[in-house]
Amino acid sequence: MRKVLISLLLASAAATPALAADQPDRRSDRDEARAERQQAREDRQETRSEQRQERSDARVERQQNRVERQSVARPQVNGVRPDRPTPPQGVANVQRDTSNYVAPGPRIVRPSTIEQRRDARIDRRQERIADRRDRTEELRESRVRTRAPVVSNVPRPGTQPPLRTEHRRSHSDHHWNGDWRHDHRYDWSNWRHHHRSLFRLGFYFDPFGWGYQRYSIGWRMWPSYYSNRYWLSDPWQYRLPYAPAGYQWIRYYNDAVLVDTWTGEVVDVIYNFFW
Repeated sequence: MRKVLISLLLASAAATPALAADQPDRRSDRDEARAERQQAREDRQETRSEQRQERSDARVERQQNRVERQSVARPQVNGVRPDRPTPPQGVANVQRDTSNYVAPGPRIVRPSTIEQRRDARIDRRQERIADRRDRTEELRESRVRTRAPVVSNVPRPGTQPPLRTEHRRSHSDHHWNGDWRHDHRYDWSNWRHHHRSLFRLGFYFDPFGWGYQRYSIGWRMWPSYYSNRYWLSDPWQYRLPYAPAGYQWIRYYNDAVLVDTWTGEVVDVIYNFFW
């Protein structure tokens, strides 16, 4: 037992100097790592200061170049720019008295004026777009011969329903007159220019999902397109003439269409009526 205790004491005494020697080594490693981090931090700060100085020098150089270009573009000789006409010979160069000159003050632009100008620009742009679209459609109609749609009993894209053989329930037949366009009371274009919000009706729901197709006068529409959800209940609100009995103004995408509700025939149409 004594031998075991003596051996343990000797082993611990031998390990103590080794541990003491390891501690300075660890401290030196930490000091070196700390010094390296400090050096890296100083290097980054120096790099940032150099970049900042380079940007400042570049800014000053650009300003100097701009001043030089302006001086070269507008040289002055004896206080007179060469692009201005020189006074005729024999006429003294009279210098104006600028001692009492007062510089004009800043121009005050009210927010309401800015909004009005912006709205006017937007209105003019939309009118040009609408006019261009109308001219394009008119040119397309004049150049392309449109074929009559196919008559079908089942709704399909590009088809029209068959003509009803039954007589109209009302014995009085109304003949629509298209001369209303020459009546100044129904100047819907000018009315739309001053009341643009009335002609923005939002999203149009296509009952069949076929997409827009241009309907001409004489074509027949499927009843789903002229149901009461698409009626223009007050045509005068858009400066349109009231429809006679058996007819109805409807909205088809951005077009205003007058439909015979008995046969579905398109009697009158205004393309790009709404925005």
